Amino acid sequence: MTDRTLDALEQISLADLDPMDLIAPNFRVYELTASEIASRLRVDNRFPGDRELRAAVNLARRVLQPIRNEFGRLSPNSVFRSQALECVLKNKPPGWLSTSQHTEGCACDIEIPGMSTLALAQWAAEFLPDYDQIICECFDPGAGPNSGWVHISLKAPGQGSNRKQLLTYLRDLQSGAMVYVQGLRGSVT
Repeated sequence: MTDRTLDALEQISLADLDPMDLIAPNFRVYELTASEIASRLRVDNRFPGDRELRAAVNLARRVLQPIRNEFGRLSPNSVFRSQALECVLKNKPPGWLSTSQHTEGCACDIEIPGMSTLALAQWAAEFLPDYDQIICECFDPGAGPNSGWVHISLKAPGQGSNRKQLLTYLRDLQSGAMVYVQGLRGSVT
């Protein structure tokens, strides 16, 4: 185990990294690829290259660590997701290519036990200095504070400007369909 929290992103490489290496004060490499579904179904969820690894380390340092500093211990539901894992999760045939920012190491899904998913999304929008998207996903106030999760993405250095887009993905009570709406909210209306 090596402490790489002060290493520049360009110095971090799969070739000399151990899963237990610290890449942020409270995050280890293995947390960036951890997936219960991948483990259970034996789906390879390793980083394909240094680009995805470095993007995920950047996300851990600039998004996950500030959230952990504020709220204490948390483990992300998902950070990097391989194309193979995306096919399984989205029930797509092998060879289908996902455009999810998770496959680039640029997105995470998180929740904090006992904290409203909507409140976490609102905190992130107010206090994270930069982000590409914050999406309050599948939050249902009637199902309790921890329904759903918060998706936060951050473009890797050199990938362009972040959009600072705020969205909510929830069920439209009129049509019953899942829809994206602008802003962070607990209902479509």
